[in-house]
Amino acid sequence: MIGFSFYLQDPGAENQIIHAANSGVRRAFTSLHIPEEKGELAVRMSELLKFAQTYGVEVHADVSLKTLDHLGIAEFADLAPLGVKGIRLDDGFDMTTITALSKVFSLSLNASTLNEEELLAVLEGGMEPQSLIAWHNFYPRPETGLEEVFFHEQNRMFKKHGIPIYAFIPGSGSKRGPLHAGLPTLEKHRFMNPYAAAVDLLSHVDAVFVGDQGTEGNLLQDLSNYESLNILSVRMESARLPSGRYKLRPEVSRDVFRLQNTRVTGAVEPENTIRRTLGAITMDNDEYGRYRGEIQICKRDLEANHRVNVIGRVVEEDLPLLAFLKPCHSLVLVNEGRI
Repeated sequence: MIGFSFYLQDPGAENQIIHAANSGVRRAFTSLHIPEEKGELAVRMSELLKFAQTYGVEVHADVSLKTLDHLGIAEFADLAPLGVKGIRLDDGFDMTTITALSKVFSLSLNASTLNEEELLAVLEGGMEPQSLIAWHNFYPRPETGLEEVFFHEQNRMFKKHGIPIYAFIPGSGSKRGPLHAGLPTLEKHRFMNPYAAAVDLLSHVDAVFVGDQGTEGNLLQDLSNYESLNILSVRMESARLPSGRYKLRPEVSRDVFRLQNTRVTGAVEPENTIRRTLGAITMDNDEYGRYRGEIQICKRDLEANHRVNVIGRVVEEDLPLLAFLKPCHSLVLVNEGRI
């Protein structure tokens, strides 16, 4: 599942909602207890939530014990008529409150801070695992995002009880203030290509939400295609290879990814037979006989070969995506220009 985020003080939130809905993404996260939020929050909250409703967007809101005073509302149940379908509980809620809220909202627990004793207390209080979501934090300050081993340990705890897991990636383009350093769950994703970060997370969690408001370009559409069609989108630069959809061969080669049905019968003269680096896109030339025209993507650095032309390269930001390519995988190579 793919989701996006919008925030009360973001003047472009309406455009963000429209863009996401047009990309086929209709699940959103918002926070209703960010200390930096100021102004007529209750009015703005009502406007945005109703706007999201008109586009069929399901909203999950982060709340704390201070949210009611912060927004000037009487009780959490007042959020339901505004279109809030689920709430994510910060620390401090007692079991009586949690049970009461579960009758109104889909409930998300803090997957980054909850320990197993606390989780068992929730479950023993009568909550059904399938009615809960384990939702990780995002971390605005660099160096504070989760470490991978801890992240996987937490996930194993929730998976053991059959609770789905959600997490965040940073946005593409504009980043949320006040630090503007991305909103990832995992620290290693902070400055990674958000698309690659999402593909990485989707192998471990049930839903990935863009934490920042920035979803410029085709991020949401590309992620929807990956999730629903298992098509990976990889950007490249090449003067020879057009953008298009390709498929990998079924076997796994040690050094290269081999693209199916790319050999040709016409001549492929030797040219640019230089050293090949990780992510280099190559085409076998006439010196390889019946292999002429076969296109490959290098999985590691390789020496020059007079029988292999270098015709392009994967853009540096997309190199992490190569780790997720599998036999028979479909991929879309998007040509971003000549090299």
